[in-house]
Amino acid sequence: MFISKRTIAFLAGLTLASAAYAAPHFADVTVSDSDDGDATESFATDTPQIVVTAHLVDVASGSKLTGTWIAEDTGGAAPPNYKIDSADVTAGSIMNTVTFRLSKPNAGWPVGTYRVDMYIDGKPAGAAHFKVAKDS
Repeated sequence: MFISKRTIAFLAGLTLASAAYAAPHFADVTVSDSDDGDATESFATDTPQIVVTAHLVDVASGSKLTGTWIAEDTGGAAPPNYKIDSADVTAGSIMNTVTFRLSKPNAGWPVGTYRVDMYIDGKPAGAAHFKVAKDS
């Protein structure tokens, strides 16, 4: 049986593509004001908490999941790309979602843009972006 170089290259590409899809990652990331709230991109300064929820795909039990809250631009309330907080969660054997939440600062959320950088075992695995506005 003869297999051309082109067929071998195609099959190798399929193998690499399927390996990329099998890599642990987050899917269906939402940002909300509660665990079961509607996804939104903008919050009021007095929002009690902001919640990021993500489905886990091909994440092994025991993996360390990290959510790092970043204030990208708050008009001087914090330095640009300021790390607010970070939380780690260990994936369990029947766990299919992860939730990261942060409560409102005492003086309220500064108006600006934010993100939550997400990691799986220390490797970047996505980010959730949102903003805080006075009239959200």
